[in-house]
Amino acid sequence: MECFALAANKGDALRHQQDYCKAFYETPWPTKYSVDLVADQQSEEDDLSLELSIIKLLEEQPPIAAAEWCIYRVPKRLFDMKSTAYTPKVIAIGPFHHGRNDLLATQQSKLHCFRNYLIRIERDVKYVVAIARQWEIKARRLYAEPINMTSDDFVRMMLIDACFIVELMIILNFECFETREGFDLLFAKVILHDLYQELTMLENQLPFFVLQALFDLFPPHKNKANISFIQLTGKFLSNGLIRGYNLPCGVSSTEEVNHLVDLLGFYYVPSPDTEEYRQNKEIKNRIFLLPPTITKLCEAGVKVKKAIGARSLLDISFKRGVLQIPPFEIHDDFEIYVRNLMAFEQYCVREPDDDRYVIHYIEFLDGLISTAEDVALLVKEGIIINHIGGSNKEVSELFNNLCKNTPIPFQFYFYATSKNLHDHCRKWWPRSKATLRRDYFHSPWAYISVFAATFLILLALLQTIFTAKSTFN
Repeated sequence: MECFALAANKGDALRHQQDYCKAFYETPWPTKYSVDLVADQQSEEDDLSLELSIIKLLEEQPPIAAAEWCIYRVPKRLFDMKSTAYTPKVIAIGPFHHGRNDLLATQQSKLHCFRNYLIRIERDVKYVVAIARQWEIKARRLYAEPINMTSDDFVRMMLIDACFIVELMIILNFECFETREGFDLLFAKVILHDLYQELTMLENQLPFFVLQALFDLFPPHKNKANISFIQLTGKFLSNGLIRGYNLPCGVSSTEEVNHLVDLLGFYYVPSPDTEEYRQNKEIKNRIFLLPPTITKLCEAGVKVKKAIGARSLLDISFKRGVLQIPPFEIHDDFEIYVRNLMAFEQYCVREPDDDRYVIHYIEFLDGLISTAEDVALLVKEGIIINHIGGSNKEVSELFNNLCKNTPIPFQFYFYATSKNLHDHCRKWWPRSKATLRRDYFHSPWAYISVFAATFLILLALLQTIFTAKSTFN
């Protein structure tokens, strides 16, 4: 019996061993195909995880409304060229520089203005806060990047900064309004020059509709001159930036204006009823063509004169050999507001491209001005009024640097004028007349000398004729 039991146990063990071996050999070994399959499955899982993360990021992003954007950060390529032209040093307006420790000193003056504003409109804080909350969503959409501020902080910033601007403009035009005590006039006079600069910096802007809405809250009897807000801001810009020109602003509705920098740009819109405007608009393909320099134009017989009675800084004309340019001032604020205007024009969504008139204007002047000699000729004609106290070379270098890192404009507004100037310079007769005038008729004595020499030659010719006639007779 023990033998049979042992045999049975051995048989079971043998069958167990056979089953194990069969299972071992029948189990498929990992092949290159199976390894690739596992890797593909892992890759698909990774791709799915990546896709879900991207979808989540997209869902978290606010809807893009680029057509509404009008207040931008200055691009780095421009900022690095002249950072001081874009960075406020005295006062922060709007969210981009809000809360900077080095600008907190002006916060007290802002609060003084806010208090005076409430007294002027005869309302309390609760009233204006309730109204300002209605502007928040629209105001946020006008900035080209999300504003990381709570609703309360954003509304507070918007109210205090906007009231400061409105109150400042009223104080500067006190003859039009009832005056209020409490505004630090000494402070305003000390920093007024800086305010003119920094209120026209692109990163230091509030939506214009906010300023307009706050101004509209004024009781009619407080506005003694019945002046509009566009007129008020126009006087502010004219007194500080475009001094002495009395140029029309060209704004028919405040809805056209995005902010103060944008309003300043309306002074650079050409008059639509001029011959040059119609001529430029009729040309379909206005390629980028810079004019010859002032020195070369004068050598070719072109007369350069100051335009009298121009209604726009862009009303430049060339007729019958005379180039007329409206006069403009070079002062401490010029480079700052021009650079910010050019930065704004590069990013604002406008059609057609020739709406970027400031870039076209500065490019045209850059073509005319290459050396200090070009500046000297424009200063002599009263076209450039140099108030920066520097040399003509510094002015020429200013224009040569303004257009660096600026994209070449399409549909160049001054193409027709530039082409006509080049065509004139290629003509032989005007250049010859200019050479004669420069080399032989440059002074009254030169005229007398040439006249005397011509008279003597005529006498000699007549004498020769009479002598020959008498000889033959």
